[in-house]
Amino acid sequence: MLTISQFADRCGLAPSALRFYERKGLLLPSARRANGYRAYSPGQVGEARFISSLRAAGISLSAIREFLRKDARTRETMLTSWRQDLSARLLSLQLADQYLRGLGASSGPRVHLEHWAEPSVLAWFPVTAPPGPPAFRAAVPGWKKELERRGIPVLTSGYVRTLDVVDGQLLGEVGFRIKPRRRLPPGSRRQEMTPTLFATLECAVRDDQPRTVCSASWPSWDSVPMGFTWSATCPVSPTGTS
Repeated sequence: MLTISQFADRCGLAPSALRFYERKGLLLPSARRANGYRAYSPGQVGEARFISSLRAAGISLSAIREFLRKDARTRETMLTSWRQDLSARLLSLQLADQYLRGLGASSGPRVHLEHWAEPSVLAWFPVTAPPGPPAFRAAVPGWKKELERRGIPVLTSGYVRTLDVVDGQLLGEVGFRIKPRRRLPPGSRRQEMTPTLFATLECAVRDDQPRTVCSASWPSWDSVPMGFTWSATCPVSPTGTS
C-alpha cells in the first residue's frame, strides 16, 4: 500500500488533487491506516491518471463520475458525445481564429461573430430571384410578417441562402430563427440547430434599410462542418434587430 504522497508521485498528481477527487467521489483510497491516513494500492495509479486525463480533455467532474459508474455500452455512447462536443469546440476556435486574423486595426470591422448558445429552430421558405445582389432581400419582410401573423415570434434576424441557379434564376431559401415547438406554415421547412457560432459580413447601404450580410456558419446550416465560405450572391439577409 502507498501513502498519499507516494501515490501522488507515481500518478504525477498533487496530493490536493487526490483529496479533491475523493471529495467528489471519483477516486477513493483503498483503505485507511490505523492512524487515519489514506492508503492507495498500486493498481489505482492508472485510474487516477485516467481521471486526470479526462479533466485535461475538458470533461466535467459530474460526467466523469457518471462515466466511471456505467457499463461499456453506455460509456461508448458518452465517448461519442464527448468527441462531438470537442469537434464543435475545435471548429468554433478555428472560426474565431479566422475572424481575428481578418480584422484590421485601422478600420471598423465589417465581419461579425454571432453565437447562439442554446439549441434553436430555423424555419426556411423557398424563394427565387434574378441574379445579382441583394438577392432575395425583397422576400424577407413578407415571410417575416407571415410568421408573425400566425403568432410565431421571430427571435433574431432573418437569413437567406442561395441553393442553385436554374434558367437564369437564383433558387434559395429565406430562414428565420423561431422558438421550438411551433407549428410552421405550409411549404416551410424546419431545421433543428445545435448551439452555433457563425460569421456575418456587413453589406449595408443605408442604416434605415434591411441589412444584407454574407454568412459562414459552424455548424453549417446543412450540418456540414465548414469554415468561412462566402457566396458570390451574398446570400444572407437579416431584417429587424437581433
